[in-house]
Amino acid sequence: MATAAEKKQAYEQWKEHCKRVQSITDTALLAGETPAQKDRRILRLQGNYAAFCEYYFPHFLTLRDKTTGEVIRTIHNAPFHNAAAAKVKGTPNLKAVFMWPRGHAKSTHMDIFVPLWLMFQPKRLINFMVVVGKSEDSATRLLGDIQAELEHNQRIIADFGKQQGNASWQDGEFKAANGVKFLACGRGQSPRGLRDREARPAYIVIDELDDDELCRNEKRVHDITDWVKEALFGALDVGRGRFIMVGNLISKNSVLANLTKTKGVHVSVIKAIDKNGEPVWREKWTKEEAQEYRD
Repeated sequence: MATAAEKKQAYEQWKEHCKRVQSITDTALLAGETPAQKDRRILRLQGNYAAFCEYYFPHFLTLRDKTTGEVIRTIHNAPFHNAAAAKVKGTPNLKAVFMWPRGHAKSTHMDIFVPLWLMFQPKRLINFMVVVGKSEDSATRLLGDIQAELEHNQRIIADFGKQQGNASWQDGEFKAANGVKFLACGRGQSPRGLRDREARPAYIVIDELDDDELCRNEKRVHDITDWVKEALFGALDVGRGRFIMVGNLISKNSVLANLTKTKGVHVSVIKAIDKNGEPVWREKWTKEEAQEYRD
């Protein structure tokens, strides 16, 4: 459990992050856009994941000069990012594990980009999202990243309206102005609260659940695996729930490893270097840099 001082520091850091999001997502370039042009642009972005990410999240996908901060170029998604998003969107009843290397934006996509893309579809595909971390504190911090986008991303606000919630991410849950609920849940935590009245979660994402301490204890790994299958799988909206787990395989005795062996779970494994020795995310990493993330 975070101390009061740690919570205060986290909140101050979050406010600084929000200022950055707000400043980078200005809409000045669209000042002359007509309502009809705006509608067409939004519809195009809703149908094109790569374009959606680049327009709404330039603060994540822009390469800047380390000294001056000036923009050098846009960092485009890799093909595997776009394929994963298409899989999630196109499979209303999904259980999936995404094992991508460090530095390849698995959390950024599955915790932020993909759920917001689903949330802002012409017909909303998410009404209730649960973020699961090693602890409730770690999951709560992930909620902060989402709330920062909903409340301070000027491009999202301009296109989809103000999304000021009814609470703070630090409370462990909040609702956006359009009624979509976001909830943080720690590893092994009681599933109470995983319903909003009669609504069940439509999107559950587990981010880096395993750690060295857990993986050294086979019984604990077994117990947490059971918790995932019983409490979290069981919490999903029947027939329409998307369950996502992202992480690195740090041990054969891990929850991640167990879920990859579970019947009906889609598994996406990406290596930093392809069979030809080239980086799989060429827009982001050079050949030499990608070697550092090689398993």
